[in-house]
Amino acid sequence: MLYATDLFLIPESKHGKGMKGFVNKLTQIQWKAGLHITGTLHSTPTDAVDSRADLLPFHLLVEKIVHQAATPLTLLPNFHQMAKHVHRAAGRYIKWHREPVHEVLHAFDTQLDDYETIKPVRCDSKWEFRLKMYIPGSREAAVVEAKVI
Repeated sequence: MLYATDLFLIPESKHGKGMKGFVNKLTQIQWKAGLHITGTLHSTPTDAVDSRADLLPFHLLVEKIVHQAATPLTLLPNFHQMAKHVHRAAGRYIKWHREPVHEVLHAFDTQLDDYETIKPVRCDSKWEFRLKMYIPGSREAAVVEAKVI
């Protein structure tokens, strides 16, 4: 049911109301599934059904999925093929012909400069850890050694 959610279910943001109508219709479907899961009556409120069936409220589920789609886009390295397009889309919110990337990045006010690039440390195969590790054989020996240090 949530396949390609990040493309067509845009959450509400300061730029627009998003796809609120579709989210409400899909909320009803989740409510009916929750009724079947819990076996409760049709007069049971949606939030009670969701909490009893251990389901996330649907609008929060949509936000979670869209945020999970936005995070890898913000972390793309500069040499990636999509990086240029993501930087352009995150730069400003255009009025016409917006792509899903614009909607996803601006739904959460994602600023690419807020993220730090951490380069992985690579070691050759002959590298050895310089500190010696010692694990005492019993709890009492560990307590005695901890008091010495």
